[in-house]
Amino acid sequence: MKSLFVTAALAGLMLLPFASPPALTDILGASAAQAAEPTVGAAVGKPLKEAQDLAKANKFSDAMKKVKEANAISGKTAYETFVINEFSTFLSVKLKDYGSAAQSAEAALATGQVPAKERPQRLKTLVQLNYSVKNYGKAISFAKQYQQEAGADAELQQLVTQAYYLQKDYPNAEASAKALAASAKAAGRKPDETVLQLWLSSAFHQNDKAGQREALTVLVANYPTPTYMGDLLNLVEADLGKSDRMSFEVYRLKLAAGTLKSSDDYVEMAQLAIQLGLPGEAESVMEKGFAAGVLGGKNKSREQRLQTMAKQQAAQDAPTLQATAGTPKAKAALAEAYASYGKPDKAIALYKDALASTFPEADLARLHLGQAYRAKGDAASARKAFSSVKDPKLAQLAQLWIAVAK
Repeated sequence: MKSLFVTAALAGLMLLPFASPPALTDILGASAAQAAEPTVGAAVGKPLKEAQDLAKANKFSDAMKKVKEANAISGKTAYETFVINEFSTFLSVKLKDYGSAAQSAEAALATGQVPAKERPQRLKTLVQLNYSVKNYGKAISFAKQYQQEAGADAELQQLVTQAYYLQKDYPNAEASAKALAASAKAAGRKPDETVLQLWLSSAFHQNDKAGQREALTVLVANYPTPTYMGDLLNLVEADLGKSDRMSFEVYRLKLAAGTLKSSDDYVEMAQLAIQLGLPGEAESVMEKGFAAGVLGGKNKSREQRLQTMAKQQAAQDAPTLQATAGTPKAKAALAEAYASYGKPDKAIALYKDALASTFPEADLARLHLGQAYRAKGDAASARKAFSSVKDPKLAQLAQLWIAVAK
């Protein structure tokens, strides 16, 4: 599994609180009503007014020189410092100097002059500006302030998740991504794929197999691509342990999900089918491998011999199947045989008869019942059967079958 490399384009991130320079009062002509409000004095106001005129003419570098001239004046009020830094933030963004924009936006906020109702937007801007210049620690800090003052924000939390990840703080990145996915689910929304990839990659960097499996399970449920399915199947296969039966069940799922790719996989699946007494399924697997162009290469002769053997055994086996069986286990085995010959109706009837009783292999029979319903095209009944599997290991396979059915 490759490490996820996260990038975020600056475009779309800049949500600055103003789209033009802050308006400046005509200092010398302020009315009595205006005097009650914070004002910019004449000394500071003169260079700022000149900066405003230059900015309107798109002369941003010249405007910035005037703003710096205003900032060099001693004895400024908190409000004047605020206006200067507001102006500096605007001009820095126009000049694409986002590091300076972050500094002046932070200085403006520190003056205490930002109206309370505007603080959340300013904090969000500071998160985005600091993230854009890779100052991830400050981006996270301002995001936490935002959450304390304004509550949760999915967009900011995703930036925070990415910031943790890019700092290689994988435990916090994983926890943050997992929380975002849970919030989306609780709100009835599909979790963002990038968030889930962050969760997966963070778990991968920590060698957290359980976290990888959990992240991949959510990815497969929401974005059921062959790549995610293949990665999850590899993890699940390791959990299931080594046995012919479990290997064969994984191969069945890979074939259904379209992740069975190599000639060796097709051959091994067919051989396992023969060993498990399912020559009809072995024949079908080989036919699908040749039809897909996976088989028929350098080992064509050996593959054709295996296909011929499966075909001969199936021709001998199929006529011997009986419609009745004694024990629940025997009924389930007969049902699997019928299913392997493309007779899902007979298989379903036998599985249901077997599952009317309790027996050790009941969960495997439930898994196979779901497969038979899927083969019949009854998706609702297939999901119900898969959801009834209780054994933890087989339940992992059952959930993947549900994802495949989608």
